[in-house]
Amino acid sequence: MTPLAQVDDGLYEVKLIQAVRGARRYDRNDLIMEFEIVQEQEQGVVLPAYYQVRWIDDASFTAGQKSHYFRDYQACIGRMTGKFFTLKDFQDGRYQAKVQRVVNDAYGESLAPLNQYSRVCRLLKSVDEY
Repeated sequence: MTPLAQVDDGLYEVKLIQAVRGARRYDRNDLIMEFEIVQEQEQGVVLPAYYQVRWIDDASFTAGQKSHYFRDYQACIGRMTGKFFTLKDFQDGRYQAKVQRVVNDAYGESLAPLNQYSRVCRLLKSVDEY
């Protein structure tokens, strides 16, 4: 089994590797996106991002205006003009991501160092347009 990726907290340039509908948990299916860091120092490290969305089918979904996905979409891609999103929304492009290490579990208990991991917590902007 591959160890969980760990990098320092901070801002990284990333590109989307894949986006999939997660397995049903707690009466919901999260959107799971995997981003690869493209900066030299941590290049090639793959980090997950998790979003709560409402699925229409296996490839499209909706997200509320106050959701992280909706806000990340508008920050990186622009104003949302349609009624739904797709798994391919972030497929083309590079983005500045805020990365955070997860050190506590859902109950606030500390995780052992081997169980800690880093994840993309927000996408802040497209770096292609600058």
